[in-house]
Amino acid sequence: MRDPSEDDSVRINSPSSPRVRVFRRNGPGLNRNGRYNNSNNNNVGNVRPRVRQRIHNADELRRHAAGVARQLFGGNNEGPKSPPKAPKKVNVSKYEKMLKNIENKNKNKNTKNNKPNNENKNVASWFNNSMTEAKKSNIPKDKRVFLLTDMTGDGKIKQVWDRRFLNGLVESYENRYNRVREANDPFFTSPLTRKKFSKNDIKAYPPTNATKKRIKQIMNSKDLIAEVNKIIKIKNREHNDPWARSDVTDPIKNLIRLGGITSRKQLEELNTIYQACGREMFISGHKRNGAYYKAYVDGKFKPHHMKFMKDAPTIVSKLYDPFITRNKASGTVPLYKLPSSVVKYLSQFEKYVGSNGLMKPATRGYGIIIRVLRQVVRDGYVNYRRKQTMGEISAFKNNSKFSDLVNELSEYYNWHETVRNASS
Repeated sequence: MRDPSEDDSVRINSPSSPRVRVFRRNGPGLNRNGRYNNSNNNNVGNVRPRVRQRIHNADELRRHAAGVARQLFGGNNEGPKSPPKAPKKVNVSKYEKMLKNIENKNKNKNTKNNKPNNENKNVASWFNNSMTEAKKSNIPKDKRVFLLTDMTGDGKIKQVWDRRFLNGLVESYENRYNRVREANDPFFTSPLTRKKFSKNDIKAYPPTNATKKRIKQIMNSKDLIAEVNKIIKIKNREHNDPWARSDVTDPIKNLIRLGGITSRKQLEELNTIYQACGREMFISGHKRNGAYYKAYVDGKFKPHHMKFMKDAPTIVSKLYDPFITRNKASGTVPLYKLPSSVVKYLSQFEKYVGSNGLMKPATRGYGIIIRVLRQVVRDGYVNYRRKQTMGEISAFKNNSKFSDLVNELSEYYNWHETVRNASS
């Protein structure tokens, strides 16, 4: 039986929601004007009119409940405010660390600015673009350079140049000889120390980390550099010529600084090449980039070449030293291209023309041997001179003592063909 108290109410039945009772306009707690009797709720708006329809599902229930809330609390108010969230906890140690880093950074910056440049204390001279001694401020920072070869024995930099002057110096050398030099070719001469330097020896000042490593390498090799003048025996004809001495020794010292020469044995072998082939071959060679000291460092000289120069120094000098041959080096096959069989053939004539040989330099046979052997290592004119050369060899036929020599010399043309094929 229905409860009489439910006359003024509407029941909302939903399978998925609890039972809800919605009162009519004059339901419990409201007066005739539709207001709550409680004085504390005077600000509450009008109540939603009587609901006559039934709510059949949960979505309708939620929409209905939202409408009731708007009626109760006003259209612009969504309900009582939630209490504010507690402020996020500050990571004090994080900000203390950041502040400490900023203080250290400023401290290091001030220290760096106040730190004196000890390298500048070593510089004795600053040279501007016209090679006039000037103040440091007269040379732009990006134009300050120094020469590795002009450093002192303990690695200190005494002179700083304006790069524009050294560039002009290099250009004038190349224009004078109408040839652009390789970057590692120690062809140029320092105006102050008269030492040879290459383009790679011009370094920015103050030195970079890479340059400092290079300087350290030079300092580590200074003991071997000190041995150069002791091991490389300058020839008597060049002993009083300072330019000749520097031409021979300075390139070797540069190779030591670069790490190309690391042992005393290498210095001794370079001295052997210089003594046998002469200064011109040693520093210039047959053609461009043909210097014998470079060829040695590049590994072109094999053991049989070194043995040839030690066992037959007179033969090598008579064939390769332009000071003795009076011929251009460009007309001769490089010594380091001679096959081992040819080297063996040429070495056997040392017993005739060596310092204790069977023939004296003043004799006619001595000169004939040298002229014939020069045809073996010549590039051209061998066919043209063949008849004349064979006529010179026949001069020994009447002397039985030199019958073996005649047979050996007569083979010169075959050996020339071997050399030409090997060097092509």
